[in-house]
Amino acid sequence: MNMSNILLVLMGFLFFCYGIAFSQVSVVQYNSSWNADNSFDITVLKDCKLDSIIICNNPEIKKEYKIMSVPTVIVFDEGEEVVRFEANIMMQLEATRKEIQKEIDKIYLAKFE
Repeated sequence: MNMSNILLVLMGFLFFCYGIAFSQVSVVQYNSSWNADNSFDITVLKDCKLDSIIICNNPEIKKEYKIMSVPTVIVFDEGEEVVRFEANIMMQLEATRKEIQKEIDKIYLAKFE
């Protein structure tokens, strides 16, 4: 077990013991109904609040978050965008679950520095 895994285990224990909710980090997937086949399964991500928004039903959100391609996955910390993963020219997200989860974990680790 490497040091970052040990820190994550300890961090999880502390959050559990003190009742601090993990929901301050959220992940939102923005997609369109015509591109549903290329959706990213955000339910595999841990320690975050999850949401999925169909932008053709919410054009004001598309504009507000400057969604230029779908799917787009944005990781937020306390409402502030931390990192964004956007689709390639084939309208497919190239980021892996591991890459997105790593960004979520980095947010929590930074809170202990």
